[in-house]
Amino acid sequence: MRKLTVFWSLLIVMSLLIPSAAFAQGPVLIGGYPDFDATAAEEEGYWYSRYNMGSLTMMAGLGDTFMPDMAMIQQMIQMADADPNDGDTAMPPMNAALLKSIFASADPHFIQPIDMTMRDFGTMRWDPSTFDTTITTPAMGWTIIKEIEWAKQFHVDDHFGTPTDDFGAQWRFVGMVIMAEAKMQAQYALQMLTDGQGLIHNSNGAVDWAGQWIMLEALSDLASALDAPTMLHSTTNRYADPAAAAMFRSASDMLFGALRTHRPAGVEELSLALQALPWYAAAQHDAGRQAQAVAQLHRHGNALAIVSKTALTGATPAVEFSASDWAYAIRGLLEVHRITGQQRYLSIAGLAFDRLQSAYDPSHGVFTRQDSYTIDDVAIIMGALNSLKLFAGDAVDQNQVETIFTDFFESAVNMSGLQQSAPPIDALKDPFEQEDPPIYYAYPGMPMPPMAGGAYGVAPVFATEVTWDGSQWSVTNNRFDSAGAMHASNEFIWFHNDEVDGFPIVP
Repeated sequence: MRKLTVFWSLLIVMSLLIPSAAFAQGPVLIGGYPDFDATAAEEEGYWYSRYNMGSLTMMAGLGDTFMPDMAMIQQMIQMADADPNDGDTAMPPMNAALLKSIFASADPHFIQPIDMTMRDFGTMRWDPSTFDTTITTPAMGWTIIKEIEWAKQFHVDDHFGTPTDDFGAQWRFVGMVIMAEAKMQAQYALQMLTDGQGLIHNSNGAVDWAGQWIMLEALSDLASALDAPTMLHSTTNRYADPAAAAMFRSASDMLFGALRTHRPAGVEELSLALQALPWYAAAQHDAGRQAQAVAQLHRHGNALAIVSKTALTGATPAVEFSASDWAYAIRGLLEVHRITGQQRYLSIAGLAFDRLQSAYDPSHGVFTRQDSYTIDDVAIIMGALNSLKLFAGDAVDQNQVETIFTDFFESAVNMSGLQQSAPPIDALKDPFEQEDPPIYYAYPGMPMPPMAGGAYGVAPVFATEVTWDGSQWSVTNNRFDSAGAMHASNEFIWFHNDEVDGFPIVP
């Protein structure tokens, strides 16, 4: 036992010292843009999140659609804009395709010339013959969360104003619309996809266990948002709907009950469970259920700590983590530390980051033992780095974290072609949103949608996968993966956790 303790202590010391020294004199990103910094990554993350969310939930038609009646639309406009005569009026976009279910994937090429004013959403449909019409729990869950989180953003008074202000009315209205979509999608999942035990199936009948945790997070986030008397950075909550909040909280209780005896398999599912449980605990009114959620957090956190320590020590040769695996470990361990305050989870997360950065190639902004990156991989790597910035403190070298955060984003998201296009600065934005440096809205040289390929162009969305061959990037799957794109869109908006906090507090 003493030998193991000494070995573990030496491993910690070596992990903390060696990578830092090796990294300190590392080269800068080859081919990177001189003005690209962490702020540019954070701001582009914000806009790419918004472009992807809007394309999926209002334009593409990638799911079963619905249209609210005019009375409901007028009510939403009035709640968002108290004075339509002040020169700033909310207007429903033409031919929006609102979704009550989310299909798995599609080719995001446009099928006709698009309206470059971005007002006629009907011109921005995708080809239905390319749709994978499977409805999956990850796609549904991540999309519901994405809609809620952007609805929260559009409710930040200092940013988008209040209903009596003469700016921001359009985006306050959009917040109302996407919150309505989130409610419709959650109802669809509960009515059409849920079994008698509370589990939510894919439309083909399969149970995706990782997707169960994502749906638990989605239902909990929705219940909290609809139940809250005020929103963060606002003195009101125009989304409040106590009856719906109670319904979705009850559904989350049923799903949590179905998951109580389930043991997550592998680092990814363990991490997703640990990300979901704080949302569930924070949404609870019942102290007993909250305590049960925290107990589950301890249980699964301990399991992830054991898996991570095994990978760190190499005790099991078959366990070899990719960069994405280390990121999932970091993201989950930091959630346990954040909620419980236990330092051992922070220590292991710090060691996991040391292992992650020891495999990082700073010249090219990639990880040496991982050549292909799905949009889910990029989502979790950026999410883990963001969590380290926010919660790891001096347990890691924050200069290293910020460098990898900046350069990996520039390389894997921008230089790779993962974000396939971006609209002009004056499109899909209010004038007060167009005052930042151009690099905040899109990476230099990124094509506008009509020029991004094919006869009519490509939507401003993420591809499914990019690959680094040792000298250059290529897009190896240019389809739009709904679950992965919304996963990344959530992690990217949480770069701005001062406005939209993706890390709920458990009392």
